[in-house]
Amino acid sequence: MQGFGKSLEDDCKTLLGLLIEAAESLKGRRAPDQRLVDSQPLAGKVVCHAFSILYLFRGTRLDDIPPAPIDFVDHASIHVLTRALLESVWAFHHVFVEPNTEDDFTFRYSSWMIAGLIPRQHYPALTGSGRRQLDDDRQAIESYRTALRGTRAFAELSKDKQREALNGKQWRPASFRATATAFLGKRFGATVYSWLSSYQHADGLSAIQIRDAKTHQDRRDMAESLLALVAVSLSQMIRAYVRLWPELEEVISRYPDIGTLVEMYTRFPYYEPDVD
Repeated sequence: MQGFGKSLEDDCKTLLGLLIEAAESLKGRRAPDQRLVDSQPLAGKVVCHAFSILYLFRGTRLDDIPPAPIDFVDHASIHVLTRALLESVWAFHHVFVEPNTEDDFTFRYSSWMIAGLIPRQHYPALTGSGRRQLDDDRQAIESYRTALRGTRAFAELSKDKQREALNGKQWRPASFRATATAFLGKRFGATVYSWLSSYQHADGLSAIQIRDAKTHQDRRDMAESLLALVAVSLSQMIRAYVRLWPELEEVISRYPDIGTLVEMYTRFPYYEPDVD
């Protein structure tokens, strides 16, 4: 399938390479705010999902499981990974890029961290190191709760919403479907997200599409259609990185052709064709 550059696969590899170079260029630099250090593992999550999608797109082959060889394009797993990649990019934007004030950043970052740490409190700790980790987490949760309570954004919530925020229920954007529309365009965003979610939740549509993809080429075509979403999300991630770390503009400027590719994929979801 044709991309803006070469094939969609090649475009994804090109964009992924630029994202990795931008991330690597930050090594050794001191973050102006220590909380920004936590943006790096989230960016790494985006990169890992993209690598796995491209790996699976090339086909899964197992020679030691009867009846051997097993050789197929796992488009179902690519659907699940694509949704995970999209949500990671959106979370990066929501927590680290979109806040315009210190108050908003503190509210979003603290809410996000609380939401991540609270579920681990319910894990069974069977070792001394595990129990120490839960103790450390409890202290961290209380620290984030204190920071959260000190924000104007928290004070403006209703009592019920405050309780939700303190218990890790209030970090996300209002709706990931609304976020999908914002990042993927009003014509297709919510529909595309719903389609990807069908594989995450194993509803009937996912079964129908797996059933109907009878040939290797069918499965490859299904997987390749998702690479456009991967390219769009990688481009949005690169632009987000530059907004968070403006000095990365110098890295992007080294590759004007790739910079053009980034802009084309960033604008693509909002393209409105003329209809007679």
